[in-house]
Amino acid sequence: MKKLDEKNSQLLKVILISILVFFAFWYIESVKNGLSVFIAVIQPFLIGFMLAFVINLPMNFFEKKVYSKIFKTEKTKKLVPIFSLITSWILFILGICIFLNVLIPRISNAVTTLINKFPDFLNDLVRLLNKNKMTKRFADDVQDYIYSVNWNKSLEQIKDYFLGEAGNIFTKTTSIINSVSSTLVTIVAAIVFSVFVLINKKDLKIFSNRIIYSLFKKENADEINKVASLSYSSFASYINSKALSSLILGILVFIGMLILKIPFAAMAAILVAIADFIPYVGPLIATIIMMILIFIESPFQSLVFLIFLLIAQQVQGSIIYPAIAGKTIGLPSIWVIVSIAIGGSLFGIVGMLVSIPIASILYTLMNEKMDKTLAKKEISEKEIEEISEKIHYKKGEK
Repeated sequence: MKKLDEKNSQLLKVILISILVFFAFWYIESVKNGLSVFIAVIQPFLIGFMLAFVINLPMNFFEKKVYSKIFKTEKTKKLVPIFSLITSWILFILGICIFLNVLIPRISNAVTTLINKFPDFLNDLVRLLNKNKMTKRFADDVQDYIYSVNWNKSLEQIKDYFLGEAGNIFTKTTSIINSVSSTLVTIVAAIVFSVFVLINKKDLKIFSNRIIYSLFKKENADEINKVASLSYSSFASYINSKALSSLILGILVFIGMLILKIPFAAMAAILVAIADFIPYVGPLIATIIMMILIFIESPFQSLVFLIFLLIAQQVQGSIIYPAIAGKTIGLPSIWVIVSIAIGGSLFGIVGMLVSIPIASILYTLMNEKMDKTLAKKEISEKEIEEISEKIHYKKGEK
């Protein structure tokens, strides 16, 4: 059979892709349902890969910096990855336990305090509105609204929802059991898969390269490997630098609040450190939550907390994080804002978390492509700057 030449081969590929895209849009609902089922099936493996990626960061440290210096003989070198994996998992579980034992009781106490002192808070709010001339006219409306709410009825509705009839209880209980069982199976499968990936990471890397180089031309395979390596280094650098700077911020907040005698110091430190992973939005949400909780205890301390936290966040953002991250991310501010907006609108909080490293990868690849193209055209950066200046002056002259 006669083979197609390169031109006809490319044309055939375009036609086939166009047909596939057309039918994908034509049967969009079926495609969505199929994707949902597919994602549900591979969910444990996706979570397992994410866990493996996170655990691999400390594991690499222990392999290179700790256990490689302890196990030096040929027989004991095989123990290096095993001990590194065990140590990393112990630290990971320990971190989760500390987080749960510190944050959850604090949140429970804060919610109890909020419920108990909420009536006093509403009365203080009305009193505060009455003191100010500009807000005095709103005080009566706020007070009328407070007294118009039937708190007893609201409590009865909550009780009916949770207690309900026997049939409802059975349905809800069954639903909860099924949900918990499904979640446990997913978590166990993800952990087992992550351990398998980490133990066999060298073999998996070799196997994946065999697949890539057997399917693609060497130049294309090299490019795929380059993008994969850049992706890993970008995500690893971002997580490492962000985790360390967020930890330092949490410690600063904890020590500062203890010195200033502001309540909820431990809870605020953990919440602020975790929220710091979500750029722009995270710190704002953490600040608002803590201000409300502290305001109930003392309005003045709430103001002190706000001023202190703003200073701490500025120090962390301007000094600590740049010193730790250096130029590992190297992403202009406008790209950061755009990537967060797009990632957040498409995938919510998860999108915001991964948007910066993804944007960093795209930015790096785009710059490399532009550098190669400009080099082929023999256009230097200096010429680009001169052209930009000329365009600027022409606009000014007009």
